[in-house]
Amino acid sequence: TVLVLVGCLYMDPALAQPPRAPSQGPSVADTIKQLEQEWTDAMIVVDMDKLNEIVADDWVEGYPGKIATKGDFLAAVKSGKHKLETCEFGPRDVKVFGNVAVLQGSVTETRIADGKPSTFRVAYMDVWVKRGDKWMVVRSLAKKL
Repeated sequence: TVLVLVGCLYMDPALAQPPRAPSQGPSVADTIKQLEQEWTDAMIVVDMDKLNEIVADDWVEGYPGKIATKGDFLAAVKSGKHKLETCEFGPRDVKVFGNVAVLQGSVTETRIADGKPSTFRVAYMDVWVKRGDKWMVVRSLAKKL
């Protein structure tokens, strides 16, 4: 019986292959890019629950000359004073360091501020940390180009 089994394995190389590991799903980089898209979509439709889920309580955003906390950010989105209308991502790069991921990229945004539309490009960097089983953004830095 041993010879029969060996013969079968020899004749069909697929049987001799070790089992393949199941798919690991999307890469961390793909997950972070997807979360960035969800974050943007949530800003456009003013989905406060989704924004609360993505943005960590200790999140801070820096622009030249100003800093905003999560509370500042959520209040600004909810007020509609600077409504995000459209967002088109440029090239983005994600570097992963264990439970920390850094995304660097650019975006072209159209916003309505005080009833007037404006379109501009922004270079930005977001720092994501995996807390438990989910990724949350903890720091952001952006500069208009």
